[in-house]
Amino acid sequence: MAHEAVRLNQRGLDLVHKKEYEQAIASFREALRIQPEYWDALDNLGKALEAVGKDAEAIVALDKAIAIAPEKAAAYADKGMALFQEGKYEEAAACYRQAIEHHQDFSEAQNGLGASLLHAGKKDEAIAAFRSSITSNPRNADALGNLGAALLAEDKAAEALPFLRRAYSLRPDWPDVLENYAAALDQNGQTHEAIASYHKLASKHPDQPAPWAQLGYLYYKSKRYGQAVSAFGRSLALKQDQPEVLLTLAVAQADQGKLDDAIRSYEKCIALKPDDANVRFNYGNALFHIGKYQDSATQYREAVRLNPSLAHAHYNLGMTLLRLSDAKSAQSEFAEAHRLDPSLNPPIK
Repeated sequence: MAHEAVRLNQRGLDLVHKKEYEQAIASFREALRIQPEYWDALDNLGKALEAVGKDAEAIVALDKAIAIAPEKAAAYADKGMALFQEGKYEEAAACYRQAIEHHQDFSEAQNGLGASLLHAGKKDEAIAAFRSSITSNPRNADALGNLGAALLAEDKAAEALPFLRRAYSLRPDWPDVLENYAAALDQNGQTHEAIASYHKLASKHPDQPAPWAQLGYLYYKSKRYGQAVSAFGRSLALKQDQPEVLLTLAVAQADQGKLDDAIRSYEKCIALKPDDANVRFNYGNALFHIGKYQDSATQYREAVRLNPSLAHAHYNLGMTLLRLSDAKSAQSEFAEAHRLDPSLNPPIK
């Protein structure tokens, strides 16, 4: 009978490898029907249940495994993952700590602890746990990527870079790592390398809008407006409702002198985000440059209504009102602009 339980457990593992989880679960359950205190089958059942999102059932199985062999670290770590998936981050962290108590250099548990602490808002402790995980296993790509991402979120791009580079070398198929690596390069002032990395990401995942959008931002920052417009266009073709992309596309088109294209982009952006003062302000600028002063004034007024402290909107409204021969109202706008930003001096008295 014990031999049959071992065979069924192995069959379950083979099915897990094929990602046939429901059949694997059935095989593990059959092994446990034959041998109820079979620790390996209980632990494997817990992991398989977790893989299909049955976290509560997974925890029951893993608790049984822990009761049978409380000295084994793996079940604590697997329970930690199940609790993590349920959003119970403090409880998950406690399980990971128990796993580490039983296996001091348990890199996967240290990484899980870091992820749990990060979600619980304990950033410094999380970073320390990720570092411990890497010390235990310098080739733990998950821990390297997580540490890099955590440091990047703390605006420590230079410190994050080597960890993200190592994670990417180990897991070149992992889009999150490549995206974070590209972002770290950008934040570290390595724009050319960041562009190359985003190009790799876009080529690997051509149906994803985000890499194309990031390329657009980097090209725009580099004043390569034509390439920025092209990249933004690729992103918007994949996902139309991206107001921030539309806004920067419009600004890039305006910088190219393609004001009619810019105006169309601003109009699409306003349709998605009508209460954004910055969009209204930039739209007003484009209208001003093609001589549509009345429409421009309308947009500037809407910008200052939405954000009364937007000094440049008051100033540009004043300039527009001068073109509309309303010097008195223009003076009022210039005075408000100067009050908000003393560097903005009125062009008239």
